[in-house]
Amino acid sequence: MIDIVIVNWNSHHFLRKCVESIFNSNQSDLISAVIIIDNNSTDDSLQLLPINNKIQVVKNAENVGFARACNQGFKLSKSNYILLLNPDAVLLDNTVSASFDYMETHNDADVLGCQLLNESNQITPTCARFPKPINFVFHSLGLSKIWPKLFHPPTLMTDWDHKESRFVDQVMGAYMFMRKSVFEKAGYFDERFFVYFEELDFSLSLKKAGGKSFYHSGIQAIHTGMGTTESVKAFRLFLSLSSRLKYAKKHFSKFGFFTVAFFTYTIEFLMRFLQLSIKGNLKETKNLVKGYWMLCKKVSKVQ
Repeated sequence: MIDIVIVNWNSHHFLRKCVESIFNSNQSDLISAVIIIDNNSTDDSLQLLPINNKIQVVKNAENVGFARACNQGFKLSKSNYILLLNPDAVLLDNTVSASFDYMETHNDADVLGCQLLNESNQITPTCARFPKPINFVFHSLGLSKIWPKLFHPPTLMTDWDHKESRFVDQVMGAYMFMRKSVFEKAGYFDERFFVYFEELDFSLSLKKAGGKSFYHSGIQAIHTGMGTTESVKAFRLFLSLSSRLKYAKKHFSKFGFFTVAFFTYTIEFLMRFLQLSIKGNLKETKNLVKGYWMLCKKVSKVQ
């Protein structure tokens, strides 16, 4: 009935806790398969997995990126529903069953997201809006962090408390419950996005095809967040900025793209550098410089 797709990359104990939460709940009978796509992990995350005949592991010879790995899992699925789940997420007893029941009785939703709580049981913002170039300008200037309700963040809806259910532009891929038929409408994830913005791009394609994403505040799961990329912050920054520019180039006008690129490369770097310097955070300053250096090297290679 439901296949769960998890992309793993050096998730260590997070992956084990995630999979255990799937089979320890009262909803495991709904699960047909747990498809784990491993992006050439070098840790012990696969060795820590519990033994269960519903688990399918695909080991990639290299890290092919999140979008491509997701597509591998989607194409292996044989069920009517697919749950894209992060390895640093933990399901509660009725998370999947409630999602299944909702989708079975609401045909107007193609994708369903749930309320994600952090380890302190606090609601975390997980839904996103389709950005415009001006939203990235606000972000680069730091305005969206200071006054998010006035200067909307480019994607993540930090200006909304996520306490009510509603249709949204995008629900986070940490918990994305989908009908298998959604891929006939929107296609698969664009593999040009190594990681970040692939879900937003996919959701935009879905909307253009007449599909909808729904956020359900009455369904909950736990999500640590950054659990698998905390140790590679500079690389994470590079990937985030790189994907931002790819999204802007794909969906904005030439003027919009160059505006986003200018503010990303110059204003945002200076604002971040100044903020970290004032705080005296040498480690994060080094990560910032390293992340931008990787971004600049990538551009120079393309040119």
